[in-house]
Amino acid sequence: MIKPMEKSQVRKDALVARDQIASAQISKLSEAIVDRFLEAYGDFDSYLLYYSFKSEVHTHKLIEVLYGLKKTVYLPVVIGDKLKLGYYEGAGSLSDGAFGIQEPVECTEVKHIDIAVIPGVAFSKGFHRVGYGKGYYDRLLGSACYGKKVGFAFECQLYETIDYDSHDIPVDVLVTENKIYRRNS
Repeated sequence: MIKPMEKSQVRKDALVARDQIASAQISKLSEAIVDRFLEAYGDFDSYLLYYSFKSEVHTHKLIEVLYGLKKTVYLPVVIGDKLKLGYYEGAGSLSDGAFGIQEPVECTEVKHIDIAVIPGVAFSKGFHRVGYGKGYYDRLLGSACYGKKVGFAFECQLYETIDYDSHDIPVDVLVTENKIYRRNS
């Protein structure tokens, strides 16, 4: 049996690997991921997305496409040690939030979201996620109001196995530039 890598080491290694991808290549790979996602999951009504920054899979196009299709799009808002959600109502509805990431100005209560797209520093082939280490998404996704949980990642962010804790929320689907991985399929 393969011993899982410690989260702190995975986080460090995956960030180095992701940060070594050239900016133009990140844009190209992100476009492939977004296109693959839209083809498979573009027909739902409501989405939680993240506003990408640095070398994350770019989501700005996806946000605009879904908003243009009159889908309900939510983005996270950092308040203390929690994530709340706000509606995306066009670029003018955002301001600089925590960590310099664009987020909605106002929060809203959410009863259900069909698809939650989750950023990650790394993912295991067992669908466990390593984030930036603050636990924001694990706390947010502990609620039952989320349908499918989808991780966006470049192939260089995938690991055979990683260490995880009981409070870590796995994703149901991983979308990379090469394919869609589905849990239990």
